Amino acid sequence: MVDVIIVPDFSAGAVERFEVRTLLFLGSWLRHGGASRAWPLHVACIGAPPASVRRLAERAGASVTAHAPMPEAMPRTANKLRGLEVRPRADRFLLLDADVLVLADLTPLADAVGDAVGAGPATFNHVPVAQWRRMYDAVGVPYPGPAGACWHTRWDLSAHERLTPAQREQCRQAPPYHNGGVVMAPWSSGLAVVWRRHLLRLLETFAADPLAADAKWRRHGDQHALATAIEALRRQGAPVTTLPLAFQARPPVLVAGVVRWHEVALFHYVKVLRPYDESVAGVRALLYGRLAQRLRRRRASVGGLRAALSPVLWRVPRRHRCGFGPFFEEVHGVFDQFGL
Repeated sequence: MVDVIIVPDFSAGAVERFEVRTLLFLGSWLRHGGASRAWPLHVACIGAPPASVRRLAERAGASVTAHAPMPEAMPRTANKLRGLEVRPRADRFLLLDADVLVLADLTPLADAVGDAVGAGPATFNHVPVAQWRRMYDAVGVPYPGPAGACWHTRWDLSAHERLTPAQREQCRQAPPYHNGGVVMAPWSSGLAVVWRRHLLRLLETFAADPLAADAKWRRHGDQHALATAIEALRRQGAPVTTLPLAFQARPPVLVAGVVRWHEVALFHYVKVLRPYDESVAGVRALLYGRLAQRLRRRRASVGGLRAALSPVLWRVPRRHRCGFGPFFEEVHGVFDQFGL
């Protein structure tokens, strides 16, 4: 058994975005979770969730809890650490970003990770080595040296985004750096405590530093702290493993053809929906248009988005439609099945 946790942020200015993300996650969980649907599911909300989320969470058998935002000094992405405050009902946890779709049974992930701390590499390293060394010094963990584990180091992802030679070298020189969207660990590993402690320490250390004014550095603060925390646990003897790619897939590896849609079990779609008004109404308009919406929905229910002449066919970039076009069919499937 594994505690599955998502942390939607329903605080001011984010309600509509996280409403649709949470509904898509819950719908995909109900559609594809398989045997892992027996695992405890937690929706740890920042602020009060909309009624639509409560209804679908109840249908999914999820526990819904309310949590205050992390202190203002912390980046908003740090709110995900509130998810590690839920009451454990299993020996391990799987902490997921809200913008993740479940596309298959997750029990093979539990088998693959076992009792290790599991995370996947970041796509790109935006932090120079000198800054990484300062961050490791701040938390009192020896600097591990270059790992070259970022996706841009391992694969040619130029079909998604081209890097300069300097950016590519920065990826090669990066220490182990993890994406925080999918993280699995035993509760007993202490990751929840160390991760939070390191984030607080980094923010305190760099509060008056020009680095703290860098929006990108702040936005990824939770991932910097995750990197130092996992390294600290590794040095204490905790086993650490890389998640199978099927359980940490993001747009770059699909656009580049590194992995195919039918192989993906967890899809972290990140900012894919943001250009289209990421709300229930906005995604509905993307799928079915604003005119003749009922007619298009009926046609999509029978023959899919292409048969409905969905705006997806011309509004979504071709590289996205070629790389992960079935994602939009899955979004339609959730909207269709659950009446969104």
